[in-house]
Amino acid sequence: MKPLKTSEPLPGIFAISNRQVNFYLVKTHQKYIAFDAGASTKMSLAELNRLHIEPEEIGAVFLTHTDSDHTGGINLFRHAKIFLSKQEESMIDGSTTRMLFMKNQLKYPYETFDDGETIEADGASVRCIVTPGHTKGSTCYLLDGKYLFSGDNFSLKDGQAQLFTMIFNMDADGQKKSIARLAELEGVEAAFTGHHGWTTDFSAAFSHWRR
Repeated sequence: MKPLKTSEPLPGIFAISNRQVNFYLVKTHQKYIAFDAGASTKMSLAELNRLHIEPEEIGAVFLTHTDSDHTGGINLFRHAKIFLSKQEESMIDGSTTRMLFMKNQLKYPYETFDDGETIEADGASVRCIVTPGHTKGSTCYLLDGKYLFSGDNFSLKDGQAQLFTMIFNMDADGQKKSIARLAELEGVEAAFTGHHGWTTDFSAAFSHWRR
């Protein structure tokens, strides 16, 4: 895994380093929106301080899924609206076990969405693309039609989109179908992952997944 260091890879888009995972902030009109929330409240706060960003400035958090390394810092943003897919609810309501006897948790109020729904957040347009495989309700988010935030829905290796580490995927065949669906997206200028950095050559990264 090769997460980014805390940085601003593109103007107004910030990668936040948190152990072996990144979450991302995007500057909107008045606030920031977050894609995931990191693994650790303490580490998230320290990295935000480095960027001179206050947690209260985050107005919305879009969770790609509910594994703890993506939700562990969510209490920093308890004043923000939290979004996750309806399918991912089964990961936190006790009906679906993550692995063995482990269950995911989310202790704060949240709103759900359907696949393909577009949510407006402080002037930004967030298209929600449910991409099951890593978890039942894993989701990618397409911001303003050009920036894709993918969580653990694929990895990047040598510039190529690959399955995420198999032992962490609940349904590898499902993830293959999800990646093939992402490959059909047009107009994506950059794609950001949770653990494997980012790419500005989306077309080349997904070329071998297109039918």
